[in-house]
Amino acid sequence: MKKLEKASGHLNRRDILRAALGGCTVASVGFGYTLSGGGKALAEVVADETARKAAAEHVLTMGLDATLNQFPGRVGTPHMSWIHGAPEFKAAIERLSGGRIYVEVHDGGALGGQAELLKKVQGVVQAGSCSMQNAAQLVPILNILDVPYAIGNEQNFWRLLFSKEFNDTFRKGTEDRRLVVAFAHPWVRRVMLSRSVSTEVRRPEDLAGMKIRVTAAKLEQLAFQILPTSATPIAWAETFSALKDGVMEGLHLAPGSGYDTGMATVIGQIIDTDWMYNTDSIWLSSRWLDKLDEDLRESVMEAAFEAQTYVYNTYETIQRDTFGIMPDRLRMQVSLLPEPR
Repeated sequence: MKKLEKASGHLNRRDILRAALGGCTVASVGFGYTLSGGGKALAEVVADETARKAAAEHVLTMGLDATLNQFPGRVGTPHMSWIHGAPEFKAAIERLSGGRIYVEVHDGGALGGQAELLKKVQGVVQAGSCSMQNAAQLVPILNILDVPYAIGNEQNFWRLLFSKEFNDTFRKGTEDRRLVVAFAHPWVRRVMLSRSVSTEVRRPEDLAGMKIRVTAAKLEQLAFQILPTSATPIAWAETFSALKDGVMEGLHLAPGSGYDTGMATVIGQIIDTDWMYNTDSIWLSSRWLDKLDEDLRESVMEAAFEAQTYVYNTYETIQRDTFGIMPDRLRMQVSLLPEPR
């Protein structure tokens, strides 16, 4: 226990659990328990995770800037929406590598926020979560994804993600920066305004002068300046209090992400602009991948494809059943109207 003593002389619950788990993180054990459907006793899951880590040739450290199992029992996903698919990615890597790779997970931002974490993936961490919008400050080509209206509906984005053009252009651009996109999921962003905004926004000019929180993506910032608003790329940790205290009027974000972080209590209006997406992603270190045997590299990338397919197959369920964000009903019903005579 002395090895875990802090300067303050106190240990938190996570430290105590980590000591009891023999080096496996709480998140990794939580993954094992979740994927077993709760069918295994916790002690059995701990023993299983510990044994797999000890037997592995390689340990892949994956940092997540969001919390796993934050919403136990929730329909669709119990995890914060932007790390959806991470448990399946871990399981697929370990299965396809035949246990030669063990994935150790650090969730809840333990390894840093998105921008900080992605820099670590370029160096000492093997995998981590970061939206493509926040990654754009390290990989400038990703700014192109935020050209307003350029991609269109969600199915267009999925076609893009699975296309040869995306692989040859965007993936190649990230690999030049020692990063590999493992898998991603696009959530349509909306303008969400604080309850302190009394104006009922119906036209672009109604947003004039408002301070809107945006990401580090340059085209997103430019789009809001053209409106014109005051595009404000403030730290995520400060966003809630800024909205609550009236320091900022709104933010540009996928509603599901806002819901998962408790923003619903300070949001009064949600405006559908159809501009661009939150492209939440899990990234791999190309430096780490290149050191693996060829068969293990293929296993990791096959696991990434499995995770990407899983995210795609569950996307509509989460939109409909988890967050209640339905497609535009009128567009869906147009094809059902009788042909004009």
